[in-house]
Amino acid sequence: MLHTSGEPQTTDVPASAVTAPLIDAALARVLASRSLRGSARGRRFLQFVVQEALAGRANRIKAYTIAMDVFDRDASFDPLLDPVVRIQAGRLRRALEHYYLTEGAADPLRIAIPKGGYVPQFSVVPVAAGTDLPDNAPSPASAPTHEKSAPHRARLFLGRRIDHPLRWLAVAVMVTLLAVVGLGLFAGWRGIAPDPSKNALERAAAPDAPQRAMRGPALLVLPFTNGSGDPALDLVADGITEDLVAALVRFDDLLVFGADTSFRYPSAPALREAVPTTRVDYLLKGSVAQTGDYIQITATLIAAKDHRYLWSDSFRRAATPARLLDLRHDIAVQVARTLAQSDGVIEREEARLSDRHAPQDLSSYACLLRTRQYWRQLSVALHAEVRDCLERTTRSDPGYTEAWAALAMITIDEARLGFNPSPARPDPIDHGLQLAERAVALAPDSALSHQALGLAWWLRREPQRSIAAYEQALALNPNDSAILADLGRCYSLTGEWERGIPLIREAFARNPAQPSWYRIVIATYHYVNGRYDDALEEMRRANLGREVILGHVALAMIQGQTGNRAEAAKAVSEILRLDPNFPIKAVSEFERRNINPDIIVRIVDGLRKAGLAVPPSQTAGGEWL
Repeated sequence: MLHTSGEPQTTDVPASAVTAPLIDAALARVLASRSLRGSARGRRFLQFVVQEALAGRANRIKAYTIAMDVFDRDASFDPLLDPVVRIQAGRLRRALEHYYLTEGAADPLRIAIPKGGYVPQFSVVPVAAGTDLPDNAPSPASAPTHEKSAPHRARLFLGRRIDHPLRWLAVAVMVTLLAVVGLGLFAGWRGIAPDPSKNALERAAAPDAPQRAMRGPALLVLPFTNGSGDPALDLVADGITEDLVAALVRFDDLLVFGADTSFRYPSAPALREAVPTTRVDYLLKGSVAQTGDYIQITATLIAAKDHRYLWSDSFRRAATPARLLDLRHDIAVQVARTLAQSDGVIEREEARLSDRHAPQDLSSYACLLRTRQYWRQLSVALHAEVRDCLERTTRSDPGYTEAWAALAMITIDEARLGFNPSPARPDPIDHGLQLAERAVALAPDSALSHQALGLAWWLRREPQRSIAAYEQALALNPNDSAILADLGRCYSLTGEWERGIPLIREAFARNPAQPSWYRIVIATYHYVNGRYDDALEEMRRANLGREVILGHVALAMIQGQTGNRAEAAKAVSEILRLDPNFPIKAVSEFERRNINPDIIVRIVDGLRKAGLAVPPSQTAGGEWL
């Protein structure tokens, strides 16, 4: 039996309108997309559940059958001991979300795997009047180009049939626009979301239409070479090149040249000769070799200006034909995280280069780098410097999406952390929400924008909307450990420890330089389970500054339970130094952070034992403290 989704963005159509040919075409587009190109397991998973649903065997779509038919498990498979189906289902859901947010935005029929099961749902999406849908033609997802051009709708337009003179004219105008922004060379370039009330010609003719300029560093992935001489590895070398581009392009503040550009101009001089004004800051090169049953992939990052070797690593994996696609994808993701995530190789090098400038002289991108430094080292002084820098940036560079998103989070910290409150903003949370919404409007496919939206909704005490925003951010960039940690924080504090704590731990495993204040959440998890020594160890690893009151709160509640009066009194003294009124508003502070009422009861119990005079009050859950 086929299922149709009841989500508001879809048309209200009977199930009979969702026909098998429509579903087959939708499945083919997704399977050929960049979102799933690097995941053989994801493609097999999706194909299996959709085909079973089409065959009327939806009742057979269970973890057990998926494990045996898709992942080659035997009859002894136990989903409680082997989480392969659950993990791969989560990855598939995020891949589908990313596909429909980007290259599949114009697909007439959408496929979803709702949480809580594996039976696919199919929904019809309304199409604007006058829009041609492909008639068994390759969709934009299967087009050979790997460029991420601007605006996004233009890329989809080029993927449709062109059979009318006016459409040819529109294509010519769009090609001109692409030439203006660097011949469409960047996979990571995005423009401002177009006004839907204007057609392509009107948007092209607007002389003052804001466009996103090059701000962050530019990276060219050189085609990986076959180091073994075996022609069979040529495809592997080309594949890892494409997978690296696909993984790196997820990071908003890194401008990545598309794979087509890499193959056409296999060196920085060749690219600059073709497009003399092109800037290349970093080169990523590498090779692929095979020894017996093992594949070895070596990758090296080079500073283009002076040819300094900044990073190099080698990855040796056992390879079989069935695992080769997953192996390529996993290595590409690992390299992308190492290079492009917060405090990664590229950001550290860029920060080193910008350190020689005074705060008022920082470029737009350097300002964002300083903001990331603030997120790792929360301090009142750095908050003020970063806020001033971001406000200047958004005035001088109003199309810089990430600057608006960062400013939203910095503004919210005026209320969340009590840093540098401004009389001009009596409600910094509401103001931060407006800034985050502006960032999303500028670039709906910016992960950082949705991350800022998630923080705003969280402080507005709408945890479900917050979690939805973070989930969308993670779908846009599943390689960003900061988004993973934020999502883990939300699930954990609302009481879903089993969902939240693994996400935070995975974030630290991916990026040990992750802001250490997420460890407060892990410490609280140990605390509510009575593991006070483990909780203290997490707080020691957090190494928070004296200005973060929640760190002292965590230490006070833990030491209150351990009976260490001296350390408990020290933590209480720090709380009162930062906020003498904290005891009378402690419960409301915890509630506005959406902390589960049962967790609040445990926190307050520890604070009282530490000597903090929290008066009797009532939680939202109705329990007297």
